[in-house]
This record gives sequence, C-alpha cells and structure tokens, in this order.
Amino acid sequence: MLLLVLVRNSNWQLTYARFFELPATLVLVCVSGWLFSFIFRAIRFRLEWQMQGHVSFFQALHVTFLHNAAVVLVPFRVGELGYPVLVRNLFDVSWQKCIRSLLWLRLQDAVVLLAIAFLMWPSFSPEIRALVLFFCVGLVLLTQKHWLRLLRSRLFLARQLRAFLHQRSGAWSWVCSAANWICKITVVAIMLQSLTGLPILQSLDGALTGELSAMLPITGPAGLGTYEAAVWAGLGLPWEEMKSLMASILFSHLFFLSISLLGALISLLLHSFFSNKNNVIKDNAHV
Repeated sequence: MLLLVLVRNSNWQLTYARFFELPATLVLVCVSGWLFSFIFRAIRFRLEWQMQGHVSFFQALHVTFLHNAAVVLVPFRVGELGYPVLVRNLFDVSWQKCIRSLLWLRLQDAVVLLAIAFLMWPSFSPEIRALVLFFCVGLVLLTQKHWLRLLRSRLFLARQLRAFLHQRSGAWSWVCSAANWICKITVVAIMLQSLTGLPILQSLDGALTGELSAMLPITGPAGLGTYEAAVWAGLGLPWEEMKSLMASILFSHLFFLSISLLGALISLLLHSFFSNKNNVIKDNAHV
C-alpha cells in the first residue's frame, strides 16, 4: 500500500528515457559493483565457517545468493531462516550454532552500516566524524580484555550476549562487511544520480537511508515501499519535487533486485548441473 501511494503520480517516461540514455559502461559498473558485494559476503561466509570445514568460494557464493533471494522474496524477515538451512546442507552443525552465526553476522552488518551512516552524517565536519569513529574503535581495542571478562561473567545480559557474540571469523570479516556495504551504497547512489539528476552527495544520502531500511524488523517482499520511503527521507526533498522522481527510485530498486535474483537463479542452475555431473561420474566409476 505504501508503495502504491508513493508511485501513484510517478513520471515513468522520464525514468525510461534517462535509463536508455545511460552509457553502457556506467550500467556495467553498477552491475559489477553490485555483484562484488556478493563476493565480499561470500568471502565473509568462508571466514565464518573455516574452523568447521573447508568451504569452496563457489559454495559460499551459492549460499550467499540463495540466502539473499530468500530474504528478498519472503516477507517479514522469514527468509532469514534460509541461512541455517543452507549451512546445515554444508556442515553437520546444530540449529543453535547456525542461528548464533546469523545473529552475529546481522549484528556486524548493523554496526558497520551505522558507522558508515555516522561518517556521512552532515551535522559535523568530516574530520570530527573520522576522529570520533577512530576514538571509538581505539577505545574498544584498548578495553578488549575488560569487556571480554564482562561477557564471561554470570550476569543475565552477558549470558544472552554470549549466545551469538564470538570471534570465529576475525577482523577480516569486518573488512568484508564494510566493503559489501560500500559497494552497494556507491552503485545505488550512482544509479540514483543518473536517473534523477540530483547531486551525487544527495544521492549517497538517499542510497544510505535506503539500505538502512533493511534493518527494520518488518518489511514487505523485497522491501518494496519501505525502501522507497527511506530513500525519500535521505534525499530530503519536499513531496512536490519528489513525486516525479519516485519512479526512478523504484526503477533503481527493481534493477538491483533483478541482478540479485538472476544471480541466485544462475547459481542454482549451475549448482544443480555440476551436482548431476558429479553423480554421473561417480556412477560410471562405480560401474
């Protein structure tokens, strides 16, 4: 309903005209950047489960694409349950360990995304924002022994946090999470700027708030409606100026969703093909 209200007066002709005027190289950059975000997530998945057993890069990429497709297609965040199902297909691990891993990765994403939002917050100068963030990171590192000791205590809150706070993937997992979000925000901002004609910094704000909407506990399928409203909030335009641009925001949203779902479909087909091929080879060897 929110989506229908927002796009009711949209100018689709302007959106289509601007999209078909885009250089092929720019579209290729956006597609490549969006796919690179999945590559970083696949690397993080491998780091997350490296102590459990060997995971090939293509297995990790397959899990990443399918988990993302489940989150996109199933409303109310129920698609998140695809993660433990996919992990248990690779390893003989408990549901509890899979859920703990999922909670940790989502917490990590939230921390990284909020840190990026703070760095882009216009209320302070870039130097002050970078200094505050550097101070916070340094404080966490210097006091690591103390808060680790606190987490090992018998306090109720500490027991709850211990359920999913772990260091299984190390510092590189944080780097991969940051690279994932930077890739996504950048390419979305480029596409928004190209379709709307707004300044790139304003488009970056809209792309950031659009991604922040993924942290909402309840969303519709693929975040349709809430994503567009969040981008509008980030762009900071009055409705009279915004209503003609809402089609461009929805088109950008659908463009990147199509890449994600097409990647999941290709991954599923390739996985099925190679699985059948390996089964045939095993059968022939057995004969």
